[in-house]
Amino acid sequence: MTYQANFAGYTIAAAMLVVVVVTQLAASGRIRRNGFIGLRIPPTMASDAAWVAGHRAALVPSWIGFVVVAIAAGAAQFTPGAMTACIVLLFLFLGWSVVAAWRGARAATR
Repeated sequence: MTYQANFAGYTIAAAMLVVVVVTQLAASGRIRRNGFIGLRIPPTMASDAAWVAGHRAALVPSWIGFVVVAIAAGAAQFTPGAMTACIVLLFLFLGWSVVAAWRGARAATR
């Protein structure tokens, strides 16, 4: 594997870590509802309670996603084609996090 492939794998894992940190901070209330950072989907933007609830619901998928993507990034050093798996996993876990946040925020507004 080349240096560029290794760097790309770790960059993808770092991006997922940023998602985890932002989600954790928003779920704890340290990042308030805003238009710049966080899961800014219609249900989470509905209220402050929905913002926190949506991010709390997205915590588990984002943490699991980070662990899986980090493992895949490590495997990408030794396995040809694993970089594609890293990218696919990143988007799958981001999607799962958004769906969880959507459901959590909607449940909080009912």
